[in-house]
Amino acid sequence: MNYSDYYQFCTVRQLEYLQAIEEHGSARAAAKQFGVNKNTINEAVASVKKKAALQGFSPEHDWTHPVPSTHIARGVSTYYNEEGKPTATWVKADIKQGAHLEAVKEAVAAFIEDVPSLPVAQAPKKFNSDVIPWLQIGDAHLGMLAHAAEVGENFDLKIAEQELCGAISILIDELPPCERMVINDLGDFTHYENYTGTTEASGHALDCDTRFPKMIKTYSRVMRFIVDKCLEKSKFVDVIVNQGNHSRTNDIWMAELLRVAYGESGRVNILNNESVFIAYRMGNTLVMTHHSDKCKPKDLVNVMTSDFRKDFGETEHHYIDIGHVHHGMVMKEHPSVFVESFNHLAGLDKWAHDFGYRNRKSITIILRSKTYGEVGRRLLPIQEIRARLTNASGKIVKPKEVYSV
Repeated sequence: MNYSDYYQFCTVRQLEYLQAIEEHGSARAAAKQFGVNKNTINEAVASVKKKAALQGFSPEHDWTHPVPSTHIARGVSTYYNEEGKPTATWVKADIKQGAHLEAVKEAVAAFIEDVPSLPVAQAPKKFNSDVIPWLQIGDAHLGMLAHAAEVGENFDLKIAEQELCGAISILIDELPPCERMVINDLGDFTHYENYTGTTEASGHALDCDTRFPKMIKTYSRVMRFIVDKCLEKSKFVDVIVNQGNHSRTNDIWMAELLRVAYGESGRVNILNNESVFIAYRMGNTLVMTHHSDKCKPKDLVNVMTSDFRKDFGETEHHYIDIGHVHHGMVMKEHPSVFVESFNHLAGLDKWAHDFGYRNRKSITIILRSKTYGEVGRRLLPIQEIRARLTNASGKIVKPKEVYSV
């Protein structure tokens, strides 16, 4: 393999790894130079080759005409003569959602590969090790815009950040110290995921508050606040970022950013979210999470019992947590599995309002025991959140107006 052919597809660190392999003759020798595991070198090579192939360059397959870095090769056709030698190549270039996600992941990895980790709060000394609180963040729809004249109440980035962070503070401050806590982002944390303010899958136009970069800054700030707040009461924090239909691209890079930002702390674990089904086992309790825009609630039990059959058989208490529907719902589809959706704090956009969708706005922490399953919960309604924020700020939240004679 001529590694120099792949230099154009490398990040700075990947380039150093490939040059070291050529200089020393093996991945093992290159790893010794940098003081890393050999697998780190091999994974870097595989990542570079994958990126190159996405752009139509893979010499071992006779793909030698890469497309521009802004595009992804959607198809490569190679024509061979009677002697089996390539005579012509036809490359079709495009940017599709899946390819776009790959590009985003590569860009994030390159940006943060040498970034130092964030400092974290000191871990509690005494804690409960059997009960794990689950902070259920229903579809936050950060970046959604609503006007009171149209839907009954205003909603924008400022309101979303204030109410969500206020709610998190209330819930975490009430908790006793614990060994482990789960932040369960059930998907659609952001209302949109691109500059056009449309859904990637269907192109539907969305009501958006301000510019995409400002929304991303708010999103990053809120996520860091939530993780830091949980670290005040928990020795370890596990973060689940479910892929949502409004936020899929942001969900991929946010998980990677959090993984790097808190990785060195040894106290924050970001679960792999490349699959839309994420399983979490805690002793005798098994939880599966899924946004539920793709697989409907009635089919989720089959997924749990099929994909995670070993852990399902070894546990007694089973829960499936979903988002997407915005209202609270418990559906018993199996003698030992509870499928539940959770309310959120976001307001209604005009589309949801005009179609008659309504839900109780709240946020929930569920106390799940490794031994006994769910042993309690705290539901915090929007009315309490606003009352406590009002007491702190002196501002008054006006109710929806009713015309009276």
